[in-house]
Amino acid sequence: MEEQQTAEELKKSGRAFFKTKSFFMLWIASLCSSLSMSIFMFVQSWYVVQGLGLEAALGIVLISLSVPRIIFMLAGGVLSDRKDQARIMFWSDLSRAFLACLLAILFVFAHPLPIWVLIINAIGFGILGGIFEPARDSIIPTVVEPDMLTRANSVLQGTMQIALFAGPLFAGVILGIAGYGILFLLIGGLLVIGSLCVVLVNSDKGRTEVTEQLDDWLGFWVQLKEGIMYLWCSKLLRALFIIAIVVNFFMSGPLFIGLPIFVEGVLEGSALDYSYVQGGLTFGMILGSIIMGIINIRRKRGSYALILMAAQGIIIILFSQSNTIWLAVGIIIFIGLLNPAINIPLISMIQEYTDPGKMGRVMSLIRMASFGLMPLSYAMVSFLLGQGVSIRAILFWSALPLIISVIVLFACFPVLRKAN
Repeated sequence: MEEQQTAEELKKSGRAFFKTKSFFMLWIASLCSSLSMSIFMFVQSWYVVQGLGLEAALGIVLISLSVPRIIFMLAGGVLSDRKDQARIMFWSDLSRAFLACLLAILFVFAHPLPIWVLIINAIGFGILGGIFEPARDSIIPTVVEPDMLTRANSVLQGTMQIALFAGPLFAGVILGIAGYGILFLLIGGLLVIGSLCVVLVNSDKGRTEVTEQLDDWLGFWVQLKEGIMYLWCSKLLRALFIIAIVVNFFMSGPLFIGLPIFVEGVLEGSALDYSYVQGGLTFGMILGSIIMGIINIRRKRGSYALILMAAQGIIIILFSQSNTIWLAVGIIIFIGLLNPAINIPLISMIQEYTDPGKMGRVMSLIRMASFGLMPLSYAMVSFLLGQGVSIRAILFWSALPLIISVIVLFACFPVLRKAN
């Protein structure tokens, strides 16, 4: 009888969740922002390589986008705790729409564009995108109930994964039909739609006490230090922060740099084979987000995440030993599936256990730990490859820190394994 009642309550809460106007608007805004960013990265990269023939400058353009984005996540976190998050998202989207439309006009009147224009535009997109993300992450607890946080994050994470996958495919079709100018207008249009949707997000819940705490406008660095100290003094948040560092440092480089090298050098595959393996990873991540949204796990999320981290390490070891394309595709689907299965409950725990007045700063620090270590991870893999270490060995040994960190976290942070 109790089980039937629980099932009915879950169904009701799920229906209420998807009918919530504020979350629905936030979902559309996140979809538009992620889709516009993935299209922007694709079209800028393709124009530098194909339109200008400056392959050597591609790295500078990508760095101009990614580094300001990472740095300004911290500024976005402080702003999210000072100001209304919906307003921050609105101005971020609208400003990026202006930059995209400006590029569309320049493509009509000043084609071909000099590389410095693209670099400046990439810096602007990176800064505004970095400010947008902490605001989005910290507004989620104000538009859904605590028992729906895991489901809300799974929907948003799955949407972003689909957008990152579909954006380049969509952009390639539009580019072949209409050209660069129309594509940048499309980016601007998506961001305008996103900004209008954000206006309809009602985030008043919990804002009164946050505003009261921040009436005393402390300096930026003082507030940032306060956020860092708050995170580090909380054993649970500190453990979650360490997990973000370990998972992203030891997974991003070996997988994203190593994958094409592994397919070409170890599996002796073609570009099509690489697309199968990359598609398997993306499919797994989308599937994992969907599953997390369905089960909406609420109990023992810390233990659950640690166990899955160890499982992911073991599966990466198995992947490193695969010797056929289809075996590699089958295994990497599970690697992708476990990624959101680990991240989504941890993000939900952070949002649930963090003081609302420090939510933006904590989420920005977590995001920065995730994205900021990627360049270091890429550099580490490149260095090891330059020293003659095989990609199979790099994948194998990168999985061991995941397994070791699980043992250490289980032993040193009992609050994590007991936390719901």
